[in-house]
Amino acid sequence: MASEKIIFVFPGQGSQYIGMGRDLFNEYAAVRHTFEQVSDISHKDIADVCFNGPADALNKPELTSLGTFAHSVSVARVVEEHFATELYNIGYAIVGHSMGQYSALHCAGSLTLGDAARLLSARSTYMSMADKMGGGMACIVGLDKETVERCLLAATGHGYVAISNHNAHDQFTISGQNAALDAVIARARDKGARLAKRLNVAVPAHCALMENAQILLRRRLESIDVQAPKTNWFSNQSARVMSNPIDVKDALADQMTHGVRWVDIMDRFPEYNITSAYELGPGRTLTGLINRANVGCRAYMTDNLKNVRAMLGQLENALLR
Repeated sequence: MASEKIIFVFPGQGSQYIGMGRDLFNEYAAVRHTFEQVSDISHKDIADVCFNGPADALNKPELTSLGTFAHSVSVARVVEEHFATELYNIGYAIVGHSMGQYSALHCAGSLTLGDAARLLSARSTYMSMADKMGGGMACIVGLDKETVERCLLAATGHGYVAISNHNAHDQFTISGQNAALDAVIARARDKGARLAKRLNVAVPAHCALMENAQILLRRRLESIDVQAPKTNWFSNQSARVMSNPIDVKDALADQMTHGVRWVDIMDRFPEYNITSAYELGPGRTLTGLINRANVGCRAYMTDNLKNVRAMLGQLENALLR
């Protein structure tokens, strides 16, 4: 469709904030319709929680996931309506970070809206059920992988902790039990980390503590019709393009106990000659990571009306080349 190769990226939990999507909801019928669909499927007023909170409600895993999903997909719908074609016909590639994989798979024509939303609800429930020992996640920035791995030794005697996401060459997310997380954070600060702090995530995602959740999700996925993605879709676990529906199901289940190899995914952008990335959904986390990665790709955020309008103009120019 165009000489420029575009990737659409979808954020995960942690990008949410009160008020997200409100200006888009007021401007576009497609956004209103998408929020209404997700609300009907989940039997929850997703727009109200996203726009008005309170924070403790929005930060509950299920509502965070569904709100982020509704926001991301609604921005995709604006693009699709503007160009009168599906997003997978515009994007040379599509990828999501953690729960953003469900947004990505829906927009890649692999999961229906209903299946994606229901899977996200089930995923959140299974994760909450699995977290029996009290845990969460933390971010460490400014240390290399070897140093972070040495910092994990500080958790000895305090509980379980592991690297869960590798987001940049010097940025990691760790998951585990609370006392273990606190010990590793303290050690990382001693080692000179620019940032070492707890994240606003209520469960220790992407680690061995989620084994029971993985089993339950795998069973749930057996009854879900997953189609082959209609454009290049990157797996979080392998950092490679995946197309077989059985492999996609396995990837979604394995994601519960395996980390997100985001830095490896970004490092593959030059292989595919990807030149532009658009982050569809709340926040700018992935935009910042891509722009700092020096992989020959410029990223743009789209979480408000001004940025969505700018994206539509940029896409028009790209598609006309």
